[in-house]
Amino acid sequence: MEQNITWARVERLMQHWGKPFVIKGLQSVSDARNAAAAGVHGIIVSNHGGRQLDGTAATVDLVANIVDAVGDQLEVVLDGGVRRGSHIVKALAMGARACMLGRPYLYGLAAFGQPGVQRVLSLLRQETARTLALLGCANLDEINRQHITVAGKLPHFLAATDHPPLSTTLLRSVK
Repeated sequence: MEQNITWARVERLMQHWGKPFVIKGLQSVSDARNAAAAGVHGIIVSNHGGRQLDGTAATVDLVANIVDAVGDQLEVVLDGGVRRGSHIVKALAMGARACMLGRPYLYGLAAFGQPGVQRVLSLLRQETARTLALLGCANLDEINRQHITVAGKLPHFLAATDHPPLSTTLLRSVK
């Protein structure tokens, strides 16, 4: 693995390659902007399966800000943590154009060979379709940010200040 890659080097690699060029492993808005300025066709927001970068943020927590910064200039793909159809829907709602997955199909392959991979893909399709239906969406094109709530943001009725926090109320009732 090259440890001193620069954006100038990326531009030279793209010229040498001469075809659509995608970079995997970006995790910051500034790197995404640099990639767009360099002329890449797409980026893959990835923490490399949490193996090399196990202390970084989950990619699903990064993708929305990156899409907001560069989404109209290049394709943004989410990689990492996709285990269910609902994860795919969340990533697409945040603006990712696609999702990559590795472990789920590898688990299916290890357990049952090709039929195991087919089963994993079938389950992901079913879960994605079910999630869409539960959200009232007929297809993936209808998904957007109105279908998600940021984890740290409380719904309006829970954010009311005239009541003690729920955790305090629960603790009092347990004592």
